[in-house]
Amino acid sequence: MAAVAVLLLVAASFALLSPKNTAAPEATPTPAGSNQIAGQTSRPTAPPPTPEGTAAPPPSNPVETSAPAKFSPPAPSPQATPTPTVEPGLWRIQGYVFDESGKPLQDVCVAGPRGCFPYTPHTDERGHYFIDVAQPINGITTNFDFYFQMPGRETVWWHFTPTGPIDFNVVLKPA
Repeated sequence: MAAVAVLLLVAASFALLSPKNTAAPEATPTPAGSNQIAGQTSRPTAPPPTPEGTAAPPPSNPVETSAPAKFSPPAPSPQATPTPTVEPGLWRIQGYVFDESGKPLQDVCVAGPRGCFPYTPHTDERGHYFIDVAQPINGITTNFDFYFQMPGRETVWWHFTPTGPIDFNVVLKPA
C-alpha cells in the first residue's frame, strides 16, 4: 500500500510540473521594420508633432500676386553691403517679406523646392531679398518655384515664369 501511495505522489508531482499543452508554441511573425514585441497588439500612434522652430509644411497652392507693400523698409545701415547691380543677360527677381503688421522680416529663407540650406538666399534686416535669373535663350523660358520659409510662420509658395525683372512682396502670417 505504501508503494501505491508513493507511486501516486510521484505521478501527481509530474502532473503538476509538466506543461498542460505539449504542442510546440507557434511564432507570430512581426512585420519588418516594426517595433512591436511578439504577443503585443499594435496600436496606431499619432505622427510626432512638428518640432518647434521648423518651417511650416509646403502649401498646396502657389500664390499668384504680390502682396501690397504697406510699409516703408528701413534705410540700409552704413555698414550694409550694397546690392550688386544686375549683370547683362540676367533679370533681377526681388522684393520684401514682412509680417501681417507691415514689419520687415529678417532671415526668411527664399528656397527652391528642395528646401532651405545655409547657402540659400535669405532676407536682410530690411526684409529684402533678390535673386538674379537668366533671361530666356532662343525663346526657351524657365518656370520657378520659390518658397518663403521662416520658423513659426506659414510658408508661401510662389510659382512663376519671368518675362522680365520682377518685384514680388510677401506677407508671412503666423503658423
